[in-house]
This record gives sequence, structure tokens and C-alpha cells, in this order.
Amino acid sequence: MARPKPDADKIRREMISIAETLLAESGGQRLILSDVAQRMNISQSYAHRFFATKKDLVAAMATHWFQEVEFETAKIIQSSLNKNEKLEAFILAILTIKRNKYDENPAMFRAYLAMAQDHLDIVERHTSKLTEQLTEILNGIVSTDDLNEAVSLVEDATAMFRIPHMIALYRAKATDKRAKAVVAVLLEHLLTSVKPS
Repeated sequence: MARPKPDADKIRREMISIAETLLAESGGQRLILSDVAQRMNISQSYAHRFFATKKDLVAAMATHWFQEVEFETAKIIQSSLNKNEKLEAFILAILTIKRNKYDENPAMFRAYLAMAQDHLDIVERHTSKLTEQLTEILNGIVSTDDLNEAVSLVEDATAMFRIPHMIALYRAKATDKRAKAVVAVLLEHLLTSVKPS
């Protein structure tokens, strides 16, 4: 009787989970594929069947880390909320997910931040996606001529509620109430200072 084929997705998920544990244990300073294999009691060559390189493993970890944010923000873009409501919901969704991740496991959160310094290309893909979504929300609140400036303004003003480093650094201030207040001020400024498209 032939052996059943291994569940590749399940093994990848387990490898990511173990890699996260190892990353947290080292404070984000050490992640080696052979250590993941050893912790799983599999050979290094077998581990390479699922992630050819450490970079591939890190990319999968980052995708796993970011996918919840991108899924929730995409739902907001597609929702029936008006543009003003979408802006608030967008900022709150990012804040809620990232703040919850910090609260659930601060060591893991900080380990991911440390790892991100060596993989800025992955972070930039995620932030570019969020900027595209924000641009879509603001398009219609402000004119096309003012759109880039409005996006920059919103990103700057909401940094404490979006950027993981800022959430970790100012956790006590990263509240829904403060985020809503900032968004309200931004909307008032955008609606009175620039013409809608």
C-alpha cells in the first residue's frame, strides 16, 4: 500500500508557526531554516522542499502576517460605506488588527519588527498596497490634483494608528477614540481646504 502524500500546506503552516516561535525566542535576531527543521524533527533537505531558501520562508511569514490586514481593508474598499465612513473604517481596521497582534504577543510583534529591517522589500509591498487602497478612498473626497498631497497628509497624521513601530511605542495612545478624532479632523480639513473631484 502506497504511503499517503504529505499535506504540503499543513507542513508549510507548521513551519511558519515554528519559525515565528524561534523568531520570538531570539528577539528577531535569529531565523535559520535548519533550526526550523530540527524543531520539527525533519531533515534540512526535506524542509527545503517546502521553502527553498530562508528568504522564501520569510516571505511566507510576512504574507501570513499581513494578509489579515489586507483582507479587511479590501472588504472596506468594496463595502457600501460612503467615502468618509470608509476612511475611518480603514484606519480603525489597520489599528485594531495590529494592536491586537501586539497585545496577544508583544515579543512576537517586536521580533517581526526586527526581522522586517532585513526584508524591507516585503514591507514596502504591503505598505504600497495600503497606500493604493487609501488613494482609492480619498479619490472622490478630494480633487485629482490634490490627491497625492491628501494621501501623504492622511498617512502622516495617522502614523500612530497604522505603523507597527508607532503602535508598539505609543500603545496607550493607540486607541479607537483617538483614531476617530484624528480622522474627523482630517476629514474636516480635506472637505474645507480642497475641492472634491
